[in-house]
Amino acid sequence: MKSNHYIPRMVENYAFDETLTGRHMVFLAGPRQVGKTVLARQWLKKRGCAPLYFNWDDISTRQAYLADSRFFESPARSLGIQDPWIVFDEIHKRNRWRDILKGAYDLFADEFRFLITGSARLDLFRRSGDSLVGRYNLFHMMPLSTGEVTNTPHEPCFLEQTDSKKLADSLEDTISRPLSSEAVEAYEGLLKYGPFPEPFLKQNERFSRKWHQDYISLVVREDLRDISRVAQLDKVENLLFLLPSRIMAPLSIPNVAGELEVAHTTVKSWLEQLRRLYLVFSVDPWSRKIPRGLRKAKKWYFLDWYYAPEGAARLENMMATYLYRTCLAMTDMGYGNYRLHYLRTLDKKEIDFIVARDNVPILAVEVKSADIKLSKPLKDRRKWFPDLLPLGFQVVNRRNILQKYPDKTWVVSIERMLSLLI
Repeated sequence: MKSNHYIPRMVENYAFDETLTGRHMVFLAGPRQVGKTVLARQWLKKRGCAPLYFNWDDISTRQAYLADSRFFESPARSLGIQDPWIVFDEIHKRNRWRDILKGAYDLFADEFRFLITGSARLDLFRRSGDSLVGRYNLFHMMPLSTGEVTNTPHEPCFLEQTDSKKLADSLEDTISRPLSSEAVEAYEGLLKYGPFPEPFLKQNERFSRKWHQDYISLVVREDLRDISRVAQLDKVENLLFLLPSRIMAPLSIPNVAGELEVAHTTVKSWLEQLRRLYLVFSVDPWSRKIPRGLRKAKKWYFLDWYYAPEGAARLENMMATYLYRTCLAMTDMGYGNYRLHYLRTLDKKEIDFIVARDNVPILAVEVKSADIKLSKPLKDRRKWFPDLLPLGFQVVNRRNILQKYPDKTWVVSIERMLSLLI
């Protein structure tokens, strides 16, 4: 699976679709080293705009702006093409960056197109006063998927269907399609090396181990310090070391706080900061109309499942990441508000994941290492969802499993399930 060639990313299929974005600026947010800059340069090259890449970490770009706030106009017009694309990379690190973008867009929206790439702050600023309302569309770029690795042509995801019958029919049409050996190979490589491009393409165990060690330190020591005032960086790293053993269960923040000898509110704040940096993400419990259901405790996963222990925990984390990225993508594409949950009762009956669209459950997923016997909670999920039964999947880490059960329920190999998601 080694390659030096560019891997087309799924987000390209909709982030640059003018029927979705109009002429708004395209904001592309995602974790460090996920490939945003490579995508941006490739997009410019494809559109004949290669010289119009401006990285605001580069002092020459900042000096050009100070000398002339319209420094990008002449290079753009000199290309002699209609609607040239201009990329501003890492501009969110500069003071008054929103005002810079607002000025550029208001002057040139009818003539130029703008792609803005960045990470935590690019996604974070929407929570405060936003001077760019009505001028941009935000999209998320996540790490590699099996579809991207195998360069599988983009097809509509069955979760796009809003009618329950069409949803089931769309799944029926796609789930039985032949699965290539490349998809299985891609799955195995991603499970072992993680979904970030550099360690995955290298496929060397020592390199991957070192890369992942350094990545944690870079994000905590540089990015976390950049977006917050957290001073106890060593304890934040210790928090990340505690999480892997707790991946498959709701996280007890008081217990973690006790081990770290800090307040539980401090741990909650740290987790939120790490979420904004795309290191971890949370899954809320689904508690609506669930007797004795958990209501508060979140489950936490790494965006890069490499950090989860090998075996059942890594498998569940991988499935969680795929479902999470699919929810983000479907929401970004305007199909609805997709959210990922889990279901667990006080007597420990549990379904690993519930996908809801606009607060209506449409998909239930249980993850097993090898057991193809249908789990009882998944089989009996109608008692929790009597009004509209979500599709059911039991995902197993065994090859060539594809079994259909009553009530729109399937037992499938994990690589087949992953091929159905975005």
